[in-house]
Amino acid sequence: MQNRKWILTSLVMTFFGIPILAQFLAAVIAMLGAGLAAILEFCNLLFTPTIYLLLNVFMLTLGALLLFFSGRVWAGDSAPENREIAAWRQCLFLVPALLILVGWIIALHLADYQFRQMVSGWLADLMLPWLGVLLVSLFGGEYWWIVIIPVGTHISFSLGYGWPTRHPLTGTSGLRCRNLLLFLLLLLGIVAGYQAHLYKQQNPGVGVRENIDIWAWRPDKLNNRLTPLRGKPQIQFTQNWPRIDGATAAYPI
Repeated sequence: MQNRKWILTSLVMTFFGIPILAQFLAAVIAMLGAGLAAILEFCNLLFTPTIYLLLNVFMLTLGALLLFFSGRVWAGDSAPENREIAAWRQCLFLVPALLILVGWIIALHLADYQFRQMVSGWLADLMLPWLGVLLVSLFGGEYWWIVIIPVGTHISFSLGYGWPTRHPLTGTSGLRCRNLLLFLLLLLGIVAGYQAHLYKQQNPGVGVRENIDIWAWRPDKLNNRLTPLRGKPQIQFTQNWPRIDGATAAYPI
């Protein structure tokens, strides 16, 4: 009966508890990131792709730390006395990360590195516990979140949960299974990173949002990459006169 209890609680936490917790934290951190972006816009600072990437790295790192400490808190409240059971529970936490990473690699390869052709079918089935992340990624164009957030969540929470019992590293079947899963995740992470490199080579003008970069070409931003005028312009519009013909009729000039 005791064995059934820890297996049941581990499964519930793996497929429901961790995704719900992570998506709640992701929503809070996303609001924080939106606030920082609004501050940059308000200060009329150039929101370059590099700054956007650094902002994403900051938010992902913050989320990983919060999940790591959440795993430690849960380990303090529910860690079993048997360290072998704790190791097997870590293995259960890592299995969804392995499945999602394998599904991402295969789907991206079969879709010929076209994101819009890969987010259906069995990959979407794997993402059912992460429905919020999947929908936001699809509508926002942040396709890399589909793999980064779930995989990073399960790894961070698992490492936090196993931190109090991190020694010894080997010796039992549970620890060997955990180490094997971590090794496989490392190898698959290298493969996914190589795929990202190939994607960048095939789409050199596309950023992390799969959109053409326009931030550096906005005239209302400081330090933009537009060629400055050498003198006073010969023609100036003092009002937003609407166009009278063409596909952009009624749009201001």
